Amino acid sequence: MPSQLMAYERVYRSLGLTASTVIPDTLEGLLRPQANARKVAPLAAELAAEGGARPIVVHLFSDNGFIGWAALLDALDATEGGRRARGAMRGVILDSAPGLWANRGPLDFAQRFALGMTPAVSRLAKLGARERLPVVTPLLAAGFVAYQALFPRSVRVILSASTRIEAKQPRCSHLFLYGEQDVLVPPRDIRAWISRQRASGIEVEEHAFLTARHVALFPNDPRRYRATLGTFVKRVLE
Repeated sequence: MPSQLMAYERVYRSLGLTASTVIPDTLEGLLRPQANARKVAPLAAELAAEGGARPIVVHLFSDNGFIGWAALLDALDATEGGRRARGAMRGVILDSAPGLWANRGPLDFAQRFALGMTPAVSRLAKLGARERLPVVTPLLAAGFVAYQALFPRSVRVILSASTRIEAKQPRCSHLFLYGEQDVLVPPRDIRAWISRQRASGIEVEEHAFLTARHVALFPNDPRRYRATLGTFVKRVLE
């Protein structure tokens, strides 16, 4: 949510940096294969026009951010200016991501999306952000089984994000931040992705927050989050 991102923007301002924010629309991304590409197009055009004139740090959240990251890399890879901008990236920070890349088939895909959508439904029902709701979460899972048959092109775009990222990502340092109590993006899936990144030669730093849940690392331990982020950013930009 935009209001939640303001806290992270303040952290970057305290480091003397300017933030550009893009929030992929989850529903649009589910229904329209090119939704994320259109969403990131203005930022991609801005970065391509600069052509790598300034160092860049990318910070993404959850699988929605991971899928948006794939779309941004696709757009940058398509132009010379975009490729120079990618070359100017000094660090990539992943908060509570990725997990969907490790899905184990249609039923697991459906369960993951049901868990991801349940907090939004619970907020609409004035129940607060809950990760599971009796009846509701199983119904959402059933709906996402049907969704995969009805929107195969969108599903292919979503599931191809990891392959596209591995092919087009910058070779700079990556920082992974995740919560051990995350049920939406299990820590085992993040650690498995970290192993793949290291095997491909990417320099990786990882920090687990033992009591934090999904995309709740900063609220869980603001001091540690700020310190970890600040140390990484200063190191990659020095």
